[in-house]
Amino acid sequence: MTSRPSQGRGAAGAAAPDLRHAHLLADVTFDPVFIIGDHRSGTTVLYQLLSLTAAFNVVTAYHVIRYDEILENHVAGRTAQAENALADEFARIGLADRVIDGVRVTPDLPEEYGFVIDPSSRPRLRPETRPRLLELCGKVRLTGGDRPILLKNPWDVLGFAYVKQVFPSARFVFIHRHPLNVMSSQLEATRSLFRSRNEYVALLSPWYRRQFERPGALRVTRLMSASRFGIGARIAGRHVTKVARYYLASVGGLPARDYVELRYEDLCTRPDETLQRLLAFLDVKTARDVRARDVVRPRGAPVLPEIQRRYRTIRHDLADYCARQGYDVDR
Repeated sequence: MTSRPSQGRGAAGAAAPDLRHAHLLADVTFDPVFIIGDHRSGTTVLYQLLSLTAAFNVVTAYHVIRYDEILENHVAGRTAQAENALADEFARIGLADRVIDGVRVTPDLPEEYGFVIDPSSRPRLRPETRPRLLELCGKVRLTGGDRPILLKNPWDVLGFAYVKQVFPSARFVFIHRHPLNVMSSQLEATRSLFRSRNEYVALLSPWYRRQFERPGALRVTRLMSASRFGIGARIAGRHVTKVARYYLASVGGLPARDYVELRYEDLCTRPDETLQRLLAFLDVKTARDVRARDVVRPRGAPVLPEIQRRYRTIRHDLADYCARQGYDVDR
């Protein structure tokens, strides 16, 4: 796949610094690997784990937050300086971790490409966001060296068939987690994100940042996720059901040689074995030895009562998906 530079504007409508270097992307090629999984299914820990092997180029917090100056800093030889400046900014505003999961915040923290390609609340790869993703891949590949690009964006769990159309040579790593735990973790994360402003997410997402500038919209969002109404549980239930149905309907359209599957639960119980299986599938050369058991820390939060109640009403809709993944649908 060859990068096609898109037109961009920086803050306040000013021309982005990278525009003067856009010609550098014209002949950059790449065949990305995508981690495909729903929010709170383990995509973050898997992305971090594979990133630690140094076998891949990944999208980082620096790439997202300083997107318009990636090429400018690279050409000028000041990428390290820019990353240090971003780390100083994190320290100045008191950022230590992502709050919702305790992951430490650093400029090289692997992040989702959705934050770059689409400023909306559900950033997905679509025809209109395709040029931006191609440009992002070109920037990461040009500045990161000769390694495969590894990408993740949980919203594209509902569009991986289109991802394959855009990137015919792409390979996929599917990660699954029991729907009951996914639902509960998603609702917990939503409540955390809107209970108070998460400064790290505000740096990544213009949409999230705007919610805290609109008291009315913020109040509605908080009410929808409140336990006493049960709306959040219903939304989570509809979402995981939609994801399960889409997966069952679409995964058969992918060549078997182009994807591998794992369960979050197995990653937690057999982390090193799972990592080696993935690296063998991806056929990459690692530059760093990684003890997966030191990185993977299972989430042990109890399932929310309202999620338990909602799950009982939808579990029959998830039976086929659970059977395929070896889950007990009546757990």
